[in-house]
Amino acid sequence: MLTKQEKKELAVIRHQVHMMGELLTLKMIIDRMEVYGERICMVEKRKEEIIQHSVNDFRADVFALGTALLKHGFKGKHLGIIAENSYAWVVTFFAVTCGVGVVVPIDKELDDETISLLLKKADVEGVFFSKMYQKSAKYHMEHDETCPVGVCFNKEYPEENILNYDALVAEGKALVAEGDRSYIDIEVHKDDLAAIVFTSGTTGVNKGVMLTHGNFAQNADGVLESIPPEYSSISLLPMNHVYELSCNILTAIYMNATIYINDSLKNFQKNLQLFKPDAMAVVPLVIDTIYNTIWKTAEQTGRTEVLKKGIKMSNALMKVGIDIRPKLFSQIAEKFGGKFPTFSCGGAPSRIEYVKCLCDIGFNIYNGYGLTESSPTVTLNLDVRGNPDCAGKAFPKAKFTIHEPDKDGVGEIWIKGENVTQGYYKDEEATKASFEDGWFKTGDYGRVDDKGLLYIVGRKKNLIILDNGKNVFPEEVEAFCMEHIDYIHEVVVFEGEKPINGRPQKIIVGAFQVDPADFPEMSEEELKQKVSDDVTAVNKLLPGYKRINDVFVSTTEFEINSTRKVIRKKVEDRYYESLKNA
Repeated sequence: MLTKQEKKELAVIRHQVHMMGELLTLKMIIDRMEVYGERICMVEKRKEEIIQHSVNDFRADVFALGTALLKHGFKGKHLGIIAENSYAWVVTFFAVTCGVGVVVPIDKELDDETISLLLKKADVEGVFFSKMYQKSAKYHMEHDETCPVGVCFNKEYPEENILNYDALVAEGKALVAEGDRSYIDIEVHKDDLAAIVFTSGTTGVNKGVMLTHGNFAQNADGVLESIPPEYSSISLLPMNHVYELSCNILTAIYMNATIYINDSLKNFQKNLQLFKPDAMAVVPLVIDTIYNTIWKTAEQTGRTEVLKKGIKMSNALMKVGIDIRPKLFSQIAEKFGGKFPTFSCGGAPSRIEYVKCLCDIGFNIYNGYGLTESSPTVTLNLDVRGNPDCAGKAFPKAKFTIHEPDKDGVGEIWIKGENVTQGYYKDEEATKASFEDGWFKTGDYGRVDDKGLLYIVGRKKNLIILDNGKNVFPEEVEAFCMEHIDYIHEVVVFEGEKPINGRPQKIIVGAFQVDPADFPEMSEEELKQKVSDDVTAVNKLLPGYKRINDVFVSTTEFEINSTRKVIRKKVEDRYYESLKNA
């Protein structure tokens, strides 16, 4: 942790960086961060060894790797990355984008065939990989003759077509030391393509989003214009996801907030105690887990009522400007290294009561709305405690409008701005369908209040149009169920079909994930009946056309992608499979 004097010194340097002018490219980040010198840039664990990398180390490694890649003929090529979060991952991202070619970060959780399909779709001609994902990389190289070369982060390979990351960095450093500036002096422009980032594909086919240097730079600049930079953050979410990469990694590097790299989910709690980060980018599942853990611990220690009373007292004092949360809830803070870190939450809407409770305890939470195509931020909510259910106001240099709002003000969200993609790689049809009059059509529905605050209603793809013409947004029904049935872990609402009076009719299906461990005294059948009964009670609170007509209960977890979002299609498949087996 930094001392007060060190924080003051860093503030002066950060101001110098801000005064350098508008951020236009990723290479500007590399150039401007030189002023931080020997300050720590990133920290990672390798087994039990803690390795620190200074800003000077990072810049030297980026220049070295870039120089070596040029020598090996990679200029202008698309290069993939399949690996867990690491210092080498970040170095590779910058080395490739700032003078070599285009980077293609891949979701490592996908199966080998899908990974290979995406790499081929993006015209990847070389792939960086870690030892853990060597099988995926080799599978692709064996099935795509246009990608003959791999680079391994971890070890030497006997194969001629597998290069070693450390050897390339060493080779590049020797070239730079001899005066080779072929890479360092390359000019990069804001409209140059930096990366092809594939959408998660939770509801459809993965599409390759083309993001330029300007897209990334504008998002990083916008975050720093909106939110005071912290002094450290932990990298938990996959770096291939644009939310983690753009909102956490890029902004932290630019402002010299030390990045602690979480080595595995199983060590996350231990790493929080070790690194004591000031901030982290999270998804709603992390918020849910923290909330549930806090209350489960309180219940196990017989302190539930004490915690409730503490929150009530703290909220009363907050109204008159007195904040005793750090002292009152210090035992909870100890689990996070002795302080409450700031959470930047994205990827999907969070449960309002969970967010409100964590803010009441002392966590600082920002959330908003965004998508890969906007690099990713569209709106930002800086007052989550006061208004937890909105997505906030327009992000700096971003615009949004509600297209053709209905009588309730609900319509499709259209966006434009310097952080918005130019389209999808080698997919003119999808690109053409996604833009109109310069606006990107998000496929999300929302409404705006008189203060300009955006409220997300649901996804266009998920919209249920009933036979009577009524529109139902599944997300609204899901949030309502989660609010009124507190033991549900996940709920997915979707359109089904059921014979009624001899002919098939559209129905609303609710799929609920519950944990039998929460009800040890109940059999599985009794638990399913309880869910069904509670849904019946909730239905009475909903308008008739929004009521759930059929209930599917799962006692095993729903399938999720690497950003911890439920894959809706797989849940629907489970439901229809259950009908076959009924």
